[in-house]
Amino acid sequence: MSLFLKKFVQDAAIGIWEINESVDQMYAQISLSEDEEKIFSSLKTPTRKQHWLAYRMILPYLVRDHELSAITYDEYGKPYLNNGVRHISVSHSGRYSALIASPKYTVGIDIERMEEKIRRISHKFLNESEMIENGKSLSVEQLYVIWAAKETLYKLHGKRDILFREHIYIEPFKVEEHGLIYGTIKTDYDERIFPVEYQLIDDYILAYALDR
Repeated sequence: MSLFLKKFVQDAAIGIWEINESVDQMYAQISLSEDEEKIFSSLKTPTRKQHWLAYRMILPYLVRDHELSAITYDEYGKPYLNNGVRHISVSHSGRYSALIASPKYTVGIDIERMEEKIRRISHKFLNESEMIENGKSLSVEQLYVIWAAKETLYKLHGKRDILFREHIYIEPFKVEEHGLIYGTIKTDYDERIFPVEYQLIDDYILAYALDR
């Protein structure tokens, strides 16, 4: 068993699975629904299969037995439990998969392995205000906090009508091991501010948010 982290926050539970098992070992431990079997069969690589199975490995640690159900996806690709008793969000990177579940609120989560190469793509997700307010020489950790926060809010929003650079703004912050930052989602029809919590875990970053 490889539950790396289990964390309870107000109105939600979070789990991270460290993948040490093969696809066959993981598959043997899970009973998938017919729809989940179709999703699993559509995944192309062993790594992607491991990441997806890890979500299902996490669920029993966060959800009561009578609330447990299959993971399915809505029209925008957002995952949910098909019995409707919990809101969930999932993420994966490297050797980890992460899942957040809430009985009350829509949620978003992101886990990322931090690598120097993010500097090369920072112009794709940073807007001018973020570059000016945080300084021109952003550290790799700062860039990943912003990226993970935007990915988290994108998943929380749950639709595909927003872009990281144009519609999500992260307020200035200083990087800490654990932190709380604020992000704004601005669309043609709405503008809302959300708190996003993050945590540095070795060379990974975990970020999550709830739509309270």
